[in-house]
Amino acid sequence: MSLEKYLDQIVDQNIIKKILLPDEDSFPLGDFDDYNEIPLEWTKNLSIESFKNTYSKIDTFDQYVFIGMGGSISMARIASYLNSSKIFFLDNFDISRINKIQEVINKKHTAVFICSKSSNTLETKILDQILKIKTENKFYIKDGIENNQNILNTPSNTGGRFSISTHLGILPFYLAGFSLKKIVSNINKANLDCISNDKENPAIKIAAFLYSNFNQNNEEFSLSSINKNDYISDWIEQLISESTGKEESGILPIKNIDTFYPHITFTPKQDKFSRNYINIKIDYDESLFYKFQIFLYAIAIFCSLIKIQPFDQPNVESTKITTKSLIENKKINFINDLNGSKKNDLVNEIKNHNGIISLLVHSTCLNYESKENLIDLVNEISNEKKKVLIFFAPNYLHSMGQLLKGSFKNIKNIVINLHGNEDLNIPKSLYTLNTFVKYQGYSDHLELLKNERKSLYFETKYEELKKNLNRLKND
Repeated sequence: MSLEKYLDQIVDQNIIKKILLPDEDSFPLGDFDDYNEIPLEWTKNLSIESFKNTYSKIDTFDQYVFIGMGGSISMARIASYLNSSKIFFLDNFDISRINKIQEVINKKHTAVFICSKSSNTLETKILDQILKIKTENKFYIKDGIENNQNILNTPSNTGGRFSISTHLGILPFYLAGFSLKKIVSNINKANLDCISNDKENPAIKIAAFLYSNFNQNNEEFSLSSINKNDYISDWIEQLISESTGKEESGILPIKNIDTFYPHITFTPKQDKFSRNYINIKIDYDESLFYKFQIFLYAIAIFCSLIKIQPFDQPNVESTKITTKSLIENKKINFINDLNGSKKNDLVNEIKNHNGIISLLVHSTCLNYESKENLIDLVNEISNEKKKVLIFFAPNYLHSMGQLLKGSFKNIKNIVINLHGNEDLNIPKSLYTLNTFVKYQGYSDHLELLKNERKSLYFETKYEELKKNLNRLKND
């Protein structure tokens, strides 16, 4: 069936109405008890005044640090790329990164935002405990309605990855120097354009592209942006994987590898839609909010077509619950599925598997450069028969974690804990950061097995992992 036919199908069924007024014909309930609970606040138009009054009290600092995980921090990462001298973020447990952020925080005119909609995100709470932040410079972005000048309230009926129209999305861009008026205008314009039941609706075009390829068993999509370091691919990766990766179904997004199709790109070139390729025109300005808002609608429409609940994430919390339980009980024998004394074990596990392999790396000793080295090695190992992907904790637990546990069973997961020589104490805790990271990795391995996924657990060091990957590259 042609792309045009899928456009007609979406319009004929008026899928956009099903999204905005959800019932049993829209998608399954998923984790929700009632269709009235479906979080759709992100589809509402915004008033500039509600943001202006809040932001006028906090835009007087020289630098701003955002601390959080997953969807709560994704827009701050993009804003940091666009203005790296003013906007900083922390979303990992790399000790060198934590120390660098600590230096920024210690400066007199720095404001810090703790980003957690639930205010209970375990990793964010740990980072908050480790960093010594002055109370007067510390703000919380969280769900609820609290009358406190250091709390920025976000609507509870907007999920983390759908929160670009809340403080989590708008504030970092505003503080980076972008126009609040233009941001709000772009979001409201996208809302207007995306509610029309028409083939020219940009969200319907994207949804038709996704659905067309999905129906042809093209479930692996490559993602790339004009600059791989702008974090746009990371944002769309989480949106797609966490929204669609359920019920043994969904789309597997693979970022920054543009050698296969279907392919979604973000470049300054004009929008283009074909059977297996789309380009979304982006400029690094306020219009990003228009493009991102369109994708929220597109993913919701696509999930309705494949009968998946797009707004929940039933498997994301599971690793956190298991980690907390294991740490509290302290009754565990870590079992290496790959014997570290046999250097070729990891090599053979990857070499002998045709298909998709994900390396899930947990560590406190991986800076930006070392991560990029591992990513480059993994990309060189991948070929037509074997796609080797690499994800770094705790980030992937909030982005790919749902898909890895809820969708593709044929992925071979290798959970890797990399030992480090440094460690940090966690105030008010009985364990150190390295201990937590180790338990978190093993917990994710157990959760993958519980969900009947293929998973191996392996402990090694960075240089040894790098050596093994180099051996695979040279074979």
